[in-house]
Amino acid sequence: MTVSSAPPAPRNAAYQQLVAQRNAFTLTMTLTFLVLYFLLPVLAGYNKPLMATKVFGNVTFGYVLAFAEFIMGWIMAYIYVVKARTFHRLAQEARA
Repeated sequence: MTVSSAPPAPRNAAYQQLVAQRNAFTLTMTLTFLVLYFLLPVLAGYNKPLMATKVFGNVTFGYVLAFAEFIMGWIMAYIYVVKARTFHRLAQEARA
């Protein structure tokens, strides 16, 4: 079996743009999610007075932060759906 030493064929610009944008988006969203997700248990473990601070009535900052994580999940899902349309358009251009 012979191994070709020819360089790989260059990919089209639309595909390269798709991969670059998708990777940047994925990294940004993943890091954002992980930071916000682990903020709750870290604060609960190391900053109990902050988490016990009453925001309004008997609702503490910890409860507000926990609820905000659910909101964060929905917002990030919406952002992904919007961004996926761009990725789909770039994928169609790359196929052409």
